[in-house]
Amino acid sequence: MPLSVQLQAREDFEVRTLRALAGAACMAPLVALGEWLHLRVDVAFFALLGAALGSLRVGWKPWAMMLMGLPLLLSLPTQLHLPAPLAWVSMGVIAAGLTGLVHPLWTSRWGAYVAGVLGAGALMPLGLYVQRVLDARLFDKDLGPLHAAPGLAVVALFWSVGRLAGHLEVHAHAVESQGARLRARLAGEPRELVERTVTLHRECLQETARLGRAPGRARLEGVLDGLALEVFKHAEAHTQLESQLQGARTQDVDAQVLALRAKAAAAADPVARRQLELAAGALGEELNRLDGLGRKRDRMLAQLHAQVAMMERARVSLVSVRGGDLATQGEQAEQLALRLAELGQETTGQESSVLQRLQ
Repeated sequence: MPLSVQLQAREDFEVRTLRALAGAACMAPLVALGEWLHLRVDVAFFALLGAALGSLRVGWKPWAMMLMGLPLLLSLPTQLHLPAPLAWVSMGVIAAGLTGLVHPLWTSRWGAYVAGVLGAGALMPLGLYVQRVLDARLFDKDLGPLHAAPGLAVVALFWSVGRLAGHLEVHAHAVESQGARLRARLAGEPRELVERTVTLHRECLQETARLGRAPGRARLEGVLDGLALEVFKHAEAHTQLESQLQGARTQDVDAQVLALRAKAAAAADPVARRQLELAAGALGEELNRLDGLGRKRDRMLAQLHAQVAMMERARVSLVSVRGGDLATQGEQAEQLALRLAELGQETTGQESSVLQRLQ
């Protein structure tokens, strides 16, 4: 199966990266002060300290605790006299590990946490190498006390790019990837149905994999993909209808219609009464249209349930196909594919006729 890679929480990653760059650049005056006092300045230490503190999106209490604990932990590799590349990697891992503990995306997916921590550490030696080259050829002593700011930002950039591994989600199938992408935009019952569909689709593919190269397997997998994609399409359409109905505020429109009709009944002037009645009639037509959209939304949700039930039926049928020889399994898979395709076409036809009547 082709692998599909999806980027999770892209906006959050971009914001944290920019904050990390700014935080690392803010350490430049401290680096300049250390150089002025002829002290040994660890660029990796200051870059990671600024980047980690800058990328945090927490309250002031957790931030203050990180400010007190992070410098001590970042100094451990140096205190242990680790060789330079290993020390840099360890410092990157420590900084990413601590900031990841308060990252909502990483704490909910420990695989992402490990990937982000290791990725951040792995790119630290490369970031420090690029920083040294840029300082030697472009920025050394040219910006006064801020001459270290670009180099520190470069180190923070490589560290942040390494953390990108924690934002990636790998799917073994394009349908599963599309379901995960859609699930992030849904809420409520449609989201639950999409999640159930993704799970059922994965389980069905696990069952079809048992068929080996049996004839009918490819067609059956195509039908299963089509069923799942239909669920996703209807879930997205249902969400759009729900958004339209919420934006229209049906209850407010209904109240306005009642108020206009009451004013029209109480109006003494015939012209004013006629204008109020026309306004109430126009809003009443809009209310009828919104009512039709509401019925369409409810029917679409029922259709979603029916399609998920078909996926469940396919999974149960596939379990029953396990026994028998390869030829028998292939024939049963072919028959199941035909039956599911027919049911899907029948359901789609019924839905189209209902929607036409609603429109």
